[in-house]
Amino acid sequence: MTQTIDHDVQAVPVGQLFSPDAPSYSVPLYQRNYTWGEEQIHRLIHDVLDEAEQEEPKDYFLGNLVVARPQRTDKPLDVIDGQQRLTTLYILLVKLSSRPGLKESIGPLQPLTYEAREKATRALRGVADTNKKPVEGEKDREDSGIRRASTIIEQLLDGGTSGDRLQTSRVIDYLLTRVLIVRMPIDSSTDLNRYFEIMNTRGTQLSPVDIVKARLLRCLPDPLDRALLNRVWTACSDMEHYVGMSVTTGSTSQRAEVLGPGWDQIPTADFSRLRAQLIDTPSGGASRVADDTSHTLETTALTLDAAVAAYSQITDTAKSEDVDAGERFTSQITFSTLLLQVLAVKGTGGDSAQEDDRQLDDKLLVQRFSARVDSLPPSERMDWVREFTTDLLRIRYLFDQFILKRDATLTTGHESTTDEEPGNWSLCRLAQGSSRRGNKFQDTPRYPSTFAADESGAGSRNLNRRILLLQSALRITYTSPRTMHWMTEALRYVTELADHGEPITAQGFLDHLESLACERLREAMTPDLDKEGTGPDGMALGFAIPRIVFTYLDYLLVEEMNQWGFTFSYRTSVEHFSPGTEDIEHSSFAYRLEDPHLLDWFGNLALVTVRTNSKFSNYLPAQKANNHDARRQSLKLELMARRAETGSWNDADVRAHHEEMVELLRGALARERTRSVSGI
Repeated sequence: MTQTIDHDVQAVPVGQLFSPDAPSYSVPLYQRNYTWGEEQIHRLIHDVLDEAEQEEPKDYFLGNLVVARPQRTDKPLDVIDGQQRLTTLYILLVKLSSRPGLKESIGPLQPLTYEAREKATRALRGVADTNKKPVEGEKDREDSGIRRASTIIEQLLDGGTSGDRLQTSRVIDYLLTRVLIVRMPIDSSTDLNRYFEIMNTRGTQLSPVDIVKARLLRCLPDPLDRALLNRVWTACSDMEHYVGMSVTTGSTSQRAEVLGPGWDQIPTADFSRLRAQLIDTPSGGASRVADDTSHTLETTALTLDAAVAAYSQITDTAKSEDVDAGERFTSQITFSTLLLQVLAVKGTGGDSAQEDDRQLDDKLLVQRFSARVDSLPPSERMDWVREFTTDLLRIRYLFDQFILKRDATLTTGHESTTDEEPGNWSLCRLAQGSSRRGNKFQDTPRYPSTFAADESGAGSRNLNRRILLLQSALRITYTSPRTMHWMTEALRYVTELADHGEPITAQGFLDHLESLACERLREAMTPDLDKEGTGPDGMALGFAIPRIVFTYLDYLLVEEMNQWGFTFSYRTSVEHFSPGTEDIEHSSFAYRLEDPHLLDWFGNLALVTVRTNSKFSNYLPAQKANNHDARRQSLKLELMARRAETGSWNDADVRAHHEEMVELLRGALARERTRSVSGI
């Protein structure tokens, strides 16, 4: 097809990207594979939802799409930059078009292709051909990343409120007409190597974190106060090391002063005392700070521009030998999310789940902090920033002690099936240790379990292990940083105890986490009488079952089955144990469901990785039971496989397993309700 494209930069509505009269697109061979996962896909979709549902929605720009004009007018445009976003939008539009009543709204779509990459193109054709039945072995010839994205989007549309919201006429119309991609054509003769060199080496713009920091610094007239905020900010932004090490780098004596002789006490909430410990002392570098700032900070009130110029480019404190070698620990959130967590912990929270999500949306970082500071009288802003400085350090310290991380020194297992983080889950605290160097001993960090063995017990009574299991269950349930409200409440719990000087016990912390999880579980299992598609007992069906139901069940099954070595992996795909598309010709009565309604019952479902789902989604239960890598991902799936190994997986098996699992969940809710009422 002959096509024309304007030589100017254009804002193209999503609804016109793939229309029949629009240019077609091809991803060149030199581009990397499609790599977006659940977090990026969900973020794009939820950003659109947030904007579409505003009282007065405005145009929303998703980003740039850089394309190269073809030599011939009948050839597609080469996608130079923006292929991840473009591919995601194509899959989303295809999936929406397959929904009842939406095909006409979406309209016909031109196919997106990947040049000389048959697996990717074949996967995209499979996404578009909704009537095509999967053929055994064919999925291995398709791009796994595109298949994974297709599954993620399909399951989002099938289950939960987000899927329902996305398919309303208001949101569809907004997506098609008000969500814009800025298409930037470049000439086909452009030296692409030079183009990418320029794109990758251009000056870095100020990030939202830099802007927030500058605005807070503007509220502090004293240079030494600003130096303390900068010291705390820099240390807390290093999310891969324990903050107790980063904030006192190079001085074990200062570390003992700030964290106590055992390096295991929360920093002071007194700003003046903290400044004395970190800035006013010789090791704090007060004279250096004064020398560095005296010529730029002549007035007591900084403008925003002056603060940005003076502080946004301050380099990190040099790391000395006493900081953990290498990148051992991997934080589960970024620094921008930590800032929002601190703001939420010290705030009052939102009035609804949707408002809560926006509280933790780092896209709104500058807006959230500006609103908080602007709500205060000018005379109170300095005190608030000083208080926020100590809050940031204290909550980051508690985050390190009581929120799970990944530890690269632990053996990597099946928990890393789909995520790229090395190691295993860990729940450790910073403490003082010692090591011998020659004839001398020196202080070194060590990382024992957060809760000591004498408190948390051993074996099945090990509360540290239970807390780690539950946190990892919540972590893989709520994968987006903006939905990690369990972390907010966990941090609020330990912060309030620390602020009142009360001990944080393993049993108390576990009880609090279980209460948080059970609250979400109760919401997920409460029958919605106005909603279609529920089973006889009120349970949701199929993809509409919230993920917390699967993950909390596996947490309960750890004790029920005495499987304390179980590890939670990033599982996002609902698997039908008895497949929706059965090979009737080769299946026996023992492994066949006569009642098709049972296919979507909780008793026939398990949560697995997308990779596992794509490999055996249409196998019979007896065949799936032989996949031991998949069985390790879910204790519920393990129980289903054991039952299938005994000789059947039919209607009676599904009903029996369903009733057993639901009874276990409801028993946990009943125990939690009793504990809550009794105050135990």
